[in-house]
Amino acid sequence: MLKALSSAVTGLNAQRTRVDAIAVDLANIAAAGYKRNRTRFAELVSQEIEKQGIPVAAEGRPARAGSGVRAESADKVLLAGETVKTERPFDLLIEGEGYFRVVLPGGEEVYTRNGCFTYDKEGNLYCSSGYRLEGVSLPEGWDKVIVSPDGRVSAEKDGSVIDAGQITLYRFSSMAALKPAGSFHFYLDEEAGEAIPGTPGSEGFGVIRQGYLETSNVDLTGEITGLIEAQTVYGFNARSVRIVDEMWGMANNLRK
Repeated sequence: MLKALSSAVTGLNAQRTRVDAIAVDLANIAAAGYKRNRTRFAELVSQEIEKQGIPVAAEGRPARAGSGVRAESADKVLLAGETVKTERPFDLLIEGEGYFRVVLPGGEEVYTRNGCFTYDKEGNLYCSSGYRLEGVSLPEGWDKVIVSPDGRVSAEKDGSVIDAGQITLYRFSSMAALKPAGSFHFYLDEEAGEAIPGTPGSEGFGVIRQGYLETSNVDLTGEITGLIEAQTVYGFNARSVRIVDEMWGMANNLRK
């Protein structure tokens, strides 16, 4: 009975992890560039069942009893989301491969597909999380900002066009090197791969479209289906715990 209880508890914990991941996805379904979570499960140690004179399996194929399941990992699905037109000058979409690199206040560098940017009085661009985009510095008093498909940033001021920088995109020698750093960003595990910089539109990189955003890749139907599945499995495991508790009660009463 202890093994049955342990298996049920591991199932409860695993499905709780899945439900938590789905809840985060649903909360960020409208967030630009958000990548949905994917929970992977792994079976715990299984043991061969001794026959003890009982035909529990076909000859040569011993039956095994599992010890439960655990949530092995929760990684990100990196597929691109849909394209939405906003006409806002600092909304930038990467059409194709590549990531923006932004700098945290402490100097750490992270990567994102979230192209919803704003600017400060010093002319720096910041993503919606408040991290600075590299390579761009707008002049004071600009009238209009133009971002070309190849990442060149120009500012119109008093009838003149001023170079305001170049946006560089990054791809990776192995996508496994990208590790989640919050809801919208990834840090690079340098032991697993390297970041490869490039100009938008060059070989292996997408182009930049000004006035567009990439939506999240969360599929509402898929998430609701997953939530129902997780709740159903959770219910089965909770019922197993209740049955084990009842069996324990019966066993204790027999001793009396």
